[in-house]
Amino acid sequence: MIKRSVALLISPVLIPGAIVAQPSSAVDLGRAFPGMLAGISDSNLPIEPIGVSDLIRLTVSDSPELSRSFRIDLQGNLTLPLLRAPISATGLMPSALGNEIAAALRAQHLLVNPVVVVAVVEYGSRGITVSGAVKTPTTIQDLGNLRVLAALVQAGGLLPGAGPEIIVEQANGTAQRLSVRKLFDGLHPELNIPVGMGSQITVPECERVFVVGDVKRPGAFPFLSVEDTTVLQLLALSGGLDSFSRNKAYIYRTEPGNPNKKEIEVPLKRILDRKSPDVKLSANDILYVPTNGTLKASESLLALLSSQ
Repeated sequence: MIKRSVALLISPVLIPGAIVAQPSSAVDLGRAFPGMLAGISDSNLPIEPIGVSDLIRLTVSDSPELSRSFRIDLQGNLTLPLLRAPISATGLMPSALGNEIAAALRAQHLLVNPVVVVAVVEYGSRGITVSGAVKTPTTIQDLGNLRVLAALVQAGGLLPGAGPEIIVEQANGTAQRLSVRKLFDGLHPELNIPVGMGSQITVPECERVFVVGDVKRPGAFPFLSVEDTTVLQLLALSGGLDSFSRNKAYIYRTEPGNPNKKEIEVPLKRILDRKSPDVKLSANDILYVPTNGTLKASESLLALLSSQ
């Protein structure tokens, strides 16, 4: 019983001494500099070299005015309020930048032995831009292994007015057009290409074709592709012909270098009778279906006579 009592009396004395004698550890830094470890743990981004426009968070011992977030400027420099000159930050790992800041603080006699921790809050230099006909145009941080479909999901998906292709421009200047239909059908996984730092994903809005004249619902309709947009398909979308259409229709098409639209005659009745092939349309074409004035006048006369 005596030995146990002595051990209990000595242990409170030995424990504090043991803590003081230990080298600095994570536990000691957390107690000495509150919030430092919290700043590190809050950032779940991978550790990568720092670049232009990155947002970093500093935690500096005994310097609350420096313990906040800073943005790397477009020249790749970090400007701190207490330092006489900016620090070149691009290409440095966060720990290396922390060492540079600590060395500058010592050299200017601002702090005797500063402890500087750098955590990256946002990799602005690694942004992947998604724009165009998506629900939420956005910039996504490149955290590695990101592909086109995942980027589109983060942008909320495509709008109903999205066109038939997606344009992906990589940081090296190469560009690729991806078919929306093939990308989403699950049968062409090779189109779900990886995107990385500096990539731009653009979803152009769908181009239009127009139908006017003697149809039930004239208006503008999506132009999906040359194969999917023809005279018969456009007539179907517009509700079909009215009662007094002529045997011919006309396509008005804009051609490069020509300010005037080109008129193309369409054998409408022969197409409907399957005696002529359907005619393919191009983006921004105008299909004009003239009204047969003679038939319409005769119908009006018959209606007038029947009412008397």
